[in-house]
Amino acid sequence: MPTAPYSYATLAQTQQELANRLYDSGMVFWSQAELTAYITESLRTWNALTSYWRDQFLWTPQQGITWYDLTNTAQMPNTLRPYTVTDATLYAVMQYHLLEPATGINPWPGSAQFTADDFLNAVARRRDETLSTTGCTVTRRTTGAVAGRITLPDTVIDVRRMAYLPAVGSPSTMWPEDTWGEMAFETTYEQNPAGIPATYLQSTDPPITFETNCPPGSAGSYELLTIEAGGTLSAVTPSTLLVPDDWTHVIKWGALADLLSRESNAKDSLRAQYCEGRYRMGLKLLENAAALLSVRVGNVPVQIDSVKAADLYQTSWQSLAQGPPVSAYYAGLNLLAVAPAADSRTYSATAVVVENAPIPASPGAFVQMGRDDYDAMLDYAQHLAAFKMGGADFTSTLQLFQRFIKQASVYSSKLDEMAEFTSMLLGLASREKDMHPITTPTGDPSA
Repeated sequence: MPTAPYSYATLAQTQQELANRLYDSGMVFWSQAELTAYITESLRTWNALTSYWRDQFLWTPQQGITWYDLTNTAQMPNTLRPYTVTDATLYAVMQYHLLEPATGINPWPGSAQFTADDFLNAVARRRDETLSTTGCTVTRRTTGAVAGRITLPDTVIDVRRMAYLPAVGSPSTMWPEDTWGEMAFETTYEQNPAGIPATYLQSTDPPITFETNCPPGSAGSYELLTIEAGGTLSAVTPSTLLVPDDWTHVIKWGALADLLSRESNAKDSLRAQYCEGRYRMGLKLLENAAALLSVRVGNVPVQIDSVKAADLYQTSWQSLAQGPPVSAYYAGLNLLAVAPAADSRTYSATAVVVENAPIPASPGAFVQMGRDDYDAMLDYAQHLAAFKMGGADFTSTLQLFQRFIKQASVYSSKLDEMAEFTSMLLGLASREKDMHPITTPTGDPSA
């Protein structure tokens, strides 16, 4: 379970040290709450770059249940990777950065530069782009298996996998196909009698629709793994962002790039360019982020692989008779499947994960950073605090950001050296992306 091994620097001491660095020991230009926000973001960014905090938690596989969500506190009450950061958290930090009163946007009359809608729209736009580009969060949904073209809800961004779940019988994996492939290898597919759908077509259908190579032969449903847009953001009710806590800073930088790029009083090309660069860098790093490291069931290690690998090399994995799980497969950074699904016996399972960065809950709580890395964390917090100054005052702190990145690289190198296969463990989460990429190089505008 989570531990707190470091006990030499409290949050209050860290706030004061950061204030002293900024020559604002009285916390006048940077309030205590603002300094806390920068320290928090620095800790989370450090964890995103290094996978610094790793721990394990217990969970109980349920009979007949294949899919589990590492962020779902109802399914996994002890999870160390819940979504806790809300859009309201980002609005407050963005207001600090933009020299606006950090009151949030409920209520907020706006200013000469921005309105509440500007904040809402910028965060929602970059949140959904982050989800779409990285596939960091995958959702399992089902829809009724009926004949003809099926239209999905407009929150669906992408379909990553599909299976046919007949009301009676075993699940079967379905494969993506297009009209060219069907015409080449199954020319009469439009006349196929009802049976077990084996393929689904999207590339020649309208957006968020699909059809299958044959009508379903019996009642049942289609199981889809999808990338979904987040919900509508509201100034009144905070919403979690569907992006891992330690990576929500990526959304912030993208939203700031939008706000600072407008042709208005808010335009600041230098800082907008910096924010867009941080956003793009964050997307690339998030695509290869670590999450699940190992799983044990009954204290026996199980093999971990991607869902795509399971479909390719053990196509009947979802149809195995219930019993003690011996394999685990996952997609995105959140969705975990076990095979076979557990039977009626009680199993205790352990998941080893990169946990959310531990954030000090009170001024007297200790900051969980090693002494050798603590100063680099403060460097980055100082860099964040300088953003609102703009111009040369801000750009002069870029060396602090570079030092933070260099120290993160040094720690990652140490981590790789701790054990022979550390890089393999940290790379498990990206195996699904490697085997089943979201885009091809020809479809990537930055390629």
